[in-house]
Amino acid sequence: MQIISNVYTDLEEEKKIKKMIKAVSKYKPVKSLYLITMPLSKEALLEVYNYNMLIQPIFKERDKEIIIVGITNKKKSANMLLRDITEDCLKKSGGLDIPEFIRNCFTLSPLKKRKFEKR
Repeated sequence: MQIISNVYTDLEEEKKIKKMIKAVSKYKPVKSLYLITMPLSKEALLEVYNYNMLIQPIFKERDKEIIIVGITNKKKSANMLLRDITEDCLKKSGGLDIPEFIRNCFTLSPLKKRKFEKR
């Protein structure tokens, strides 16, 4: 997984944001954590996932493709962040090419490499 600089969030305390990002980088289950990612399918502009879904083994092969652009602890807040990201993209680029907007306006930082346990 990768995360953008200045990730979109509704949280105001820097400490809480860092705590959430640290939890994501550990690949451990977390209650009430939602991530907004660049789409893993071609049909979407952005996607919202419960973080616990993304740490399932089925996503192992796609781990490098997952780019986190937003993080929150409420599903409703995730929908509001989707709107904010889309509006920023429209204002700054004049269109809805979100991948280009993300590439041009943010830097990507990789999270720690994922380790899978054998069962």
